[in-house]
Amino acid sequence: MAKSKLSEYKNDYYYFTGKLSEINRQIAFAGIALIWIFKNGENSNLKIENELILPAILIVLSLAFDIFQYIYQSITWSIFYTYYNRKNKSEEKKIKSPEYLNYPSWLFFIVKVILVLLAYWKILFFLIDKFLK
Repeated sequence: MAKSKLSEYKNDYYYFTGKLSEINRQIAFAGIALIWIFKNGENSNLKIENELILPAILIVLSLAFDIFQYIYQSITWSIFYTYYNRKNKSEEKKIKSPEYLNYPSWLFFIVKVILVLLAYWKILFFLIDKFLK
């Protein structure tokens, strides 16, 4: 990675923790909706199609990997910033971060995208089978 001012790493930390909060909020609301859909009451007649169970699981896993990505980045850049801020006592000094710090984040990113693509691939075939046959 190119050298950046320590203050830029601090901005990355703020970005990732903010993004993590945003994703967490969305997942919490989605969880409430999911619980409501599968409620067990006298007016609950909703039954999920068997062919949609796997796509639903894949989407939930994708959301989990999304939040793992931002948890990892938030912690990593917080530690990186704190370490070098204490060491250098300046946010203006240029510091080169090691490439390997981004590898886990890339793994989470790739996995979450693949999971969503697989889920929508299954949903597409479900819809084709349901409505075009």
